[in-house]
Amino acid sequence: MPLSVLAITTSPRRHGNTESALDTVLESFSGMSVEKVVLNDLNIAPCKGCGKCEKTGVCIHQDDFAELGEKIRACDLLVFASPVYSMSVCAQAKILIDRCQVFWSRKYVLHDLPKPEGKKFAMFISASGQTRKGIFDHTVPVAQFLFDVSQIPASRIRYLLLPGLDKISDFRKNPEMIAKAKEAGDAMAALMVEE
Repeated sequence: MPLSVLAITTSPRRHGNTESALDTVLESFSGMSVEKVVLNDLNIAPCKGCGKCEKTGVCIHQDDFAELGEKIRACDLLVFASPVYSMSVCAQAKILIDRCQVFWSRKYVLHDLPKPEGKKFAMFISASGQTRKGIFDHTVPVAQFLFDVSQIPASRIRYLLLPGLDKISDFRKNPEMIAKAKEAGDAMAALMVEE
């Protein structure tokens, strides 16, 4: 059975810099089963902070997160892509990550989160219009939470952080950034096959 890749693009702006970088990375996974999810097309309600998942291990919402959550837990590689919005991930990404509180509750409160399926690798892709120092300092920890509750070891996580891409086509016009994305994808594909 081929290795499985779940790619989640969270930007509300389709085919922008972050999604274009994601698509470039995905070219490296030929021969693998690749599914790309456009988060903005799904119906995922925000977390209510009710704490029910800490008692039951199940979220009270009945929406598209249930299926997506299972895919996150089952894939060999999770590629999570979010642009920088207001110094953090975009709202759509944050809603998804907040809903992963159910995984956190099962792992750290109820201690009954089953061992995940798959090899468990992850990559976080983020593009920012700014170039100032520390521009990704508040996006990376948010993505790390997702990877932690998805039980992905830190040694198997890679980051592709792309500053200075403001206009919607900046990535596609930048050979250096395209090469960086191809290199990141190739390196991850090689790592998955090695381990």
